[in-house]
Parts: sequence; structure tokens; C-alpha cells
Amino acid sequence: MYRVTGYFREKKVVQYFADVYDAIDFKDVVDAHYPLKVTFEKGVYPVRSFIVDSWNAVMNSEYNPLSAIPHTGTRHMIMQVLAWMWVIVFTVVTGTWAWIGVNIVIHTLLLGAIVITVATFETAKRKPEYFGGFGRGNGGEHE
Repeated sequence: MYRVTGYFREKKVVQYFADVYDAIDFKDVVDAHYPLKVTFEKGVYPVRSFIVDSWNAVMNSEYNPLSAIPHTGTRHMIMQVLAWMWVIVFTVVTGTWAWIGVNIVIHTLLLGAIVITVATFETAKRKPEYFGGFGRGNGGEHE
């Protein structure tokens, strides 16, 4: 893992890369914007990146092997079926058959809440203007 950090007057830009050539390309891009200083570090792998990469490898259908399926709804349904399968497996392993219905409902609600949260965060990151109509108007009052 490689970390490239560019220090500017107003902010610091940090990016992590698995490929050395991508890191070098990013360092060149940062250098082109005249930073105060640029650092290039090898062997850096923050825990946050490990957690995010592990999550994406299993739970994000854009990164896991289900990404080969073109229809998003089909990918989501397969992820739901896999979640129910794991609920059943853990129910069998722990011997809590009386709670299987409750476990399925809770897992469905939990995964649904996670999907809605991630979709909201992604929308805010990619299209922040989508949320621009809420709150006070231009004159400071509610519309």
C-alpha cells in the first residue's frame, strides 16, 4: 500500500493506492498543482482502509463477484437471499430455531437500513444539489 500526501496552504490531500504506478501518477498530478510539500510513503495500510476494503469485498455488489450481473435489482435480491441463508446457517449452528423468523426480519431491516444509508451518502457525495431544496430559501425564510 502506498500513501501520497500533498500539503497545500488551505488543505491536505491524502490518497492511498495498492499499485505503485497509480501512486506515482497521483504524485505527479499533485505536484502539478504546486503544493508546499508532497510525501510518498510505502507500506502504509490504515485500519479504516482494511475495514472498508473487507466490507466492499463481501457486501458491495459493485466490487464483489456479483458485479458481473448487470441488473442492480437482481444483485440486491441475490444479496438478500445470501443474507437469509447465513441467518439460517447461524440459527442451525446456535440451535435457536424459535427465533428464525425474528432473525430474518431483523436482518432484512438491518440490511435495508444499511442500503438506504449508503445510497443517501453516495447521493450526497455525487449529487449534493439533490438535497439543495430543503431548509431556508434565498431570503432566509422557509418557502
